[in-house]
Amino acid sequence: MRPLRCAPAALLWFALLAGSAASAAPARVAYALIIANNTGTEPKQAPLRYADDDGARYYELLSSRTKETVLLSVLDADTQALHPGLAARTRPPTRASLKEALRQLNARMAEDKARGDTPVLYFVFTGHGKRGAAGEGSVSLLDGAFTRTDLYSQVIAPSTAAFVHLIVDACDSYFFVNSRGALPVAPAQVQAVQGLLATRELARYPHVGAVLSTTREQESHEWSAIRSGVFSHQVLSALSGAADVNADGRVEYSELRAFVAAANQGVEDVRGRLEVSIQPPAQDRAAPLVDLGDKARLGFLLLPTGLEGRLWVEDSRGLRVAELHKERERSVVLGLPTGYGYFLRSSTGREGSFQFTRAGAVVDAASLAWRDNTFAARGAMDDALRDKLFSVPFGPRFYNGYMASLGQTPVSPEQPPDLSP
Repeated sequence: MRPLRCAPAALLWFALLAGSAASAAPARVAYALIIANNTGTEPKQAPLRYADDDGARYYELLSSRTKETVLLSVLDADTQALHPGLAARTRPPTRASLKEALRQLNARMAEDKARGDTPVLYFVFTGHGKRGAAGEGSVSLLDGAFTRTDLYSQVIAPSTAAFVHLIVDACDSYFFVNSRGALPVAPAQVQAVQGLLATRELARYPHVGAVLSTTREQESHEWSAIRSGVFSHQVLSALSGAADVNADGRVEYSELRAFVAAANQGVEDVRGRLEVSIQPPAQDRAAPLVDLGDKARLGFLLLPTGLEGRLWVEDSRGLRVAELHKERERSVVLGLPTGYGYFLRSSTGREGSFQFTRAGAVVDAASLAWRDNTFAARGAMDDALRDKLFSVPFGPRFYNGYMASLGQTPVSPEQPPDLSP
């Protein structure tokens, strides 16, 4: 393998990664609770095909970065074949399972806080969602709907986490976390109902951030070519490091938001458009969704400056685990689970294979032996997504312009490493 040819910011990133284990600062201890359910609560909701696959992918990515990860799902036969042994570690997505998982995780996080550490909870849902007649959103568990009232009373309000990251990939998920519009009650009841609703608003919980897909169309929700929901695929790619625009090893909410915007900007087919809502915790708008320096149970793929265009990583099972459209001047580091062989592929029809010999290993894409590859897609929808998703390059140029258009503060710029003695 050739020596790494990192940009200065990437050198700093690796220095931070190497030094993170020796730090005596209070630890950031992460936990994840993932609910993935293919079935809906109403007859008119056709079963999803890949919500369980997305749950399995979230499990693989987050379990490499967390102290404990819980998956509530019923994996279908294909998903169990792709993830051997995972079914034995799952529990069904029911109210009882969710209540018990929350009890256990809250107890562990309370112990972390007592030690002076900073516990962080990922609450992830992939599956069906809907908006009820009164405007309250819900998602589907095996034994019924789990409403916005349930979310706040059972998940958010009693949580012992210092930060909670909500990631919801479901139809109408905006209304599962937020309310909008007039209250459907008589004038005499408004004050009482407003008092109740005040306990079910993110503004009351400044330690909570939300990443929501609000797409209504099932056809754009899932894509058979990648065995995934489109939004979940983009979020998973971002959390692998593809959205880290300033090469500090952290992915903040603003970086994720801009990454998803770039990934979808070129999609003209209305069936493929995503509507998203991404809101950082008010307590710390720069709080990272992930910090790749926290854990060393990953392998790292360096995409150096000079490499450009639409790129994706597939593993030996044929699963596309990360995707991006890279600006030439930008270096990117992807953190990937170990234990699989990988292929780095490009839209120009080239590919290079690699694997990680151990956790913490680094592979430089510049050292790969590239060769021609072939891939195919099926149908008009596949063509629209294949050709238009990730068609816009993402990097500092897109990110800075996007944040300026929103009038929001960007992440700190890249800083060269301090090499003074």
